Amino acid sequence: MLRCSIAFLTCTMFFFFIFACTKSPKFAFTQGTRVGIVNLLESEATHTNFTSFGQNNFTKTYAVSWQIPSYAEDKLITQLKKNTDLTVVKIKVSDPSKQKALRLNMIERVLLSETAPPTIPPEGARLMETISDPENVEVVIIIGSYFGPSPYKSGENPIFLEGYGLFTRILLRGIFEKVFGGLLSFRKAYAFAQIGVVVFRLQPVIYIGSAKTSSKGRPLRPLNDFDWNADINDLPESELDKAKPKIEQYIEEAIKNALQVTNLAPSEASLEDTGSGIGGAPAR
Repeated sequence: MLRCSIAFLTCTMFFFFIFACTKSPKFAFTQGTRVGIVNLLESEATHTNFTSFGQNNFTKTYAVSWQIPSYAEDKLITQLKKNTDLTVVKIKVSDPSKQKALRLNMIERVLLSETAPPTIPPEGARLMETISDPENVEVVIIIGSYFGPSPYKSGENPIFLEGYGLFTRILLRGIFEKVFGGLLSFRKAYAFAQIGVVVFRLQPVIYIGSAKTSSKGRPLRPLNDFDWNADINDLPESELDKAKPKIEQYIEEAIKNALQVTNLAPSEASLEDTGSGIGGAPAR
């Protein structure tokens, strides 16, 4: 009995040690810490249509007046300013090739990494240090879209989406839709946002934490006021605009979560208890 107890305790401590070693480090940020923001969000919205049997699947981008990049940046700065000890610096990346490299290496690959903490590609780390050095920042927050699995599925397989916008799904077409369409809803429209907020510490580059707007298991709530009489292949702005409020909500939630798990903004509990200071959970 004693041997079994010792063996159980040893195994428990071993797995605890492994788990603790795979967690991202938790940092406390001193007064005056300079935080750089790299905004890689695109301005256009995306409409992806998915039908059963792969018929009439397509993806199309639209120029919209939503100003999502500015909206996300303003929300990020507002949350950071709740911690008055931080100095926020905007880092502009005007070179499209550098934007693409950062989005791929420091957003997409990090968010979709199968390791904990995520693997940081060396080329991405070098590029981030290059653009950040002139600003003398200690922390960099990158916000941008990515291509990857979404909460929407085809059978058991997730449907891959990129960017943000409107996702429409039509399960039955033709005579089946006419027969069953009046009894059951086989057409759904959703707002989607494949956007990540990733926080790194510099010198050297260390992953601290992140959050995504779309994650596995999110309850799927369709847009009930979507007009299915509209041209699905060339959506009018009035239908695209119905996705905007939900996308903004997703972005704001991701920003709050990312900053709280990295100690860059107070958690909601600490705000209620103390009214100031750094709160939040350990970085995951």
